[in-house]
Amino acid sequence: MVGAGGGARVRPGLVRELRLFHLYRLLATSYFFLPTFMLFQAERGLTFGERLGLAGLYSATIVLVEVPTGVFADRVGRRRAMIVGSVAMVVSCAVAVGAHGFGAFAVAECLAALSMALSSGADSAYLHDLLQAHGRSADYRRHEGIASAAHLVGSAAAALLGGMLAAGDLALPYVATAAAAACAGLVASRLGDARADRPPRRAGAAWAGDMVAAVAAVARNGRLAWIVAYSTVVFILLRATIYVYQPYLESRGFGSVAIGATFAGTFVVGAVVALRTPALCARLGEHRLVWGLLAMLALSFVGLAGTGAGPWMLALLVVQAVATGMASPLTKPIMNREIADASHRAATLSVESMARRLAMGIFAPLVGLYGEIDVMLVIGLVGLGGLAALLLAARVYR
Repeated sequence: MVGAGGGARVRPGLVRELRLFHLYRLLATSYFFLPTFMLFQAERGLTFGERLGLAGLYSATIVLVEVPTGVFADRVGRRRAMIVGSVAMVVSCAVAVGAHGFGAFAVAECLAALSMALSSGADSAYLHDLLQAHGRSADYRRHEGIASAAHLVGSAAAALLGGMLAAGDLALPYVATAAAAACAGLVASRLGDARADRPPRRAGAAWAGDMVAAVAAVARNGRLAWIVAYSTVVFILLRATIYVYQPYLESRGFGSVAIGATFAGTFVVGAVVALRTPALCARLGEHRLVWGLLAMLALSFVGLAGTGAGPWMLALLVVQAVATGMASPLTKPIMNREIADASHRAATLSVESMARRLAMGIFAPLVGLYGEIDVMLVIGLVGLGGLAALLLAARVYR
């Protein structure tokens, strides 16, 4: 038997599954269009408000489908959910390439949101159950860090190459993303089912009961609800960078290649930090990192609002890259250990994702109405407000 400790011997079957899983995480979110999609949508005639409106639509779609897709992953299989999510991303990219107006881009965003909802929660639940089935659940934080690093390495390579492709044609990064998503689906199809006790498929009414149970599980557990709220605030700030970096860097003289390289650099820093997060937790303590991450992230936006292109700007971008790498391996283990019912793990994790997207769906359109000027300051103030609210509720976390 394999022990739960980190020093126990790893079975060959587990090694294979982990390698495939980390490869899936590298490919699944390798969005080549990420550094330039705002520029692409502007080229196709969308205003800044419309582009941020699409961000709100993306989040609203995830809110609607997040928990149902989590139940789908619990009932039909995490691996199957990951495969269907990859297919949805391929179709989304195909629609985006041919889009020339808000309506077509809205369809592409809805499909991309469905893709994200199918894989988010399902992948973390798969990893947790895989390790638990082999008696190595104590290694979850380390492997979540490796998986986050793989995701960020894939994002870095995609950002760098996507910026280069966009220099020739802003639509090409979408074609490359579709190819990466197709490869991710093939890798997921090679994974085994991590759960030995997968419950039988049940009727729609039972699925609805599972959705209610997942929401209730979060509402009943004050610590779990607090970490969901914390993750929501951090997510708003990190997700906002995807939308505001492009116009922000362009206003400071960066072209598509330079923007792609900047995104790639932040992802590389994040990957290194993701790998080191378990060691940082052991050395500094989980509690200190939880507060330090949010504080430095919020203050970095305030700093970016007052600086131009130069060393200070790059230093603050590095701060945000550190937060990007630390977020998942810091918060996911906390959430997973608070989930009592493993059979509803993916659905419960989907509640957290739904809360994040609901907040982002409200926040993004408001930022779009505000405009591009001083948007960094607005985001920073939102982060500081969230930090203050979480401090008031800190007794629940402790």
